[in-house]
Amino acid sequence: MRDHLRFYRHRWFKAWIAMIVLSYSLIAMMQAAGNQAVMPAAFFYGAAAGPIALLLAIHDRIHIATSVPAMTLMGMFLFGGGVALLLGGYFDSLFISQKNSTSILRVGWIEEPAKLVPPLAVALTGRHLTKAAGVALGLSCATGFTIMESMAYAWKSIANNGGAVGAGTILLLRGLSTPFSHLVWTGLVCAVAFGAWQIKGRAVVTIPIVAAFMTAALLHSLSDGLLILDIPQPARLLFLVVAAASYWLFHRATRDLKPQAAPAPEP
Repeated sequence: MRDHLRFYRHRWFKAWIAMIVLSYSLIAMMQAAGNQAVMPAAFFYGAAAGPIALLLAIHDRIHIATSVPAMTLMGMFLFGGGVALLLGGYFDSLFISQKNSTSILRVGWIEEPAKLVPPLAVALTGRHLTKAAGVALGLSCATGFTIMESMAYAWKSIANNGGAVGAGTILLLRGLSTPFSHLVWTGLVCAVAFGAWQIKGRAVVTIPIVAAFMTAALLHSLSDGLLILDIPQPARLLFLVVAAASYWLFHRATRDLKPQAAPAPEP
């Protein structure tokens, strides 16, 4: 218990603080010197702070990054996240007419499948069919997705004359929320799916997998609805309940994972 209270000693917290400070330092320099060239870097550090902090916390608990070769995880982050954003962005534009309308409640049923496509593609090859590997792949894909999505929101703020400081505020708020949303939703489904596939030796559809997916999609839609729809302000506080429930479900789904030895390099 005492160790939990000293969270500031953990490297996830130090990394989060360092990235936030660097992001705002770049924004401050940009405002003072007028050097717009550093804007992408400022947005990247702000968008990545929360997700990277969560990844470090999870790895320190179960050594999740050692379950898959580093290059595979990097590819899932860069290209898996990009493919997920491509699919999610396209179908969002088709099925969500206005962000502040009830059509936003479709978002979970669009973006959650999009984030699962890259890990599923790996699973269909028959490689890395372990629960730990699946969680690592899912978190990597979701991290790439959420960082790029957060940066897109920051650029949109600039386009709407919100200014660099306004964009930085958006990144800070998303950095606090996305680790308890996009990452854990995808991680939850991958934990259930790859756990089943590890036993069966191949990718199949099971009732628990469908239930986990539906849970993640519902939580995603509910989370966005609480933040975007025109509802009483006190009701928006239920967002915190959704975030806590999302992380709790992910933690329960992964609590059986144990630290693993590093895998052999891929041929």
